[in-house]
Amino acid sequence: MTYVEALAIGLAQASALVPGVSRSGATLTVAMLFGLRRESAAKFVFLLSLPAVFAAAVREGAVLAETGVEGLPWSVFAVGLVVSGLVGYATVKYFIRYLANHSLTAFAVYRILLAAVAVAWLAARGA
Repeated sequence: MTYVEALAIGLAQASALVPGVSRSGATLTVAMLFGLRRESAAKFVFLLSLPAVFAAAVREGAVLAETGVEGLPWSVFAVGLVVSGLVGYATVKYFIRYLANHSLTAFAVYRILLAAVAVAWLAARGA
């Protein structure tokens, strides 16, 4: 992978700041456009997300430590952290295995249909 390709994939990740843009979908699409196999692209994309996810967790942890949550012991947060870590690991592992043998067409169709429903709902409300 070249620096230009890595930069393009990073810009695709940044495009997810736009509401409705899937971070993983955008980055996987750009990575595959550059010729990466689905499985390799997925591994790179998930590794690419780690700094952003870690930074968000640290920021939210700092906010929580500052404001506090009355009546809830820290053990509740520890259990939540462990469970979310295990579920996240299992999900990423399964998704990478899925991508090795399947296309992203089902996810693309889902996103397009969901967008169409949202637009129709907003139009019906007169927004």
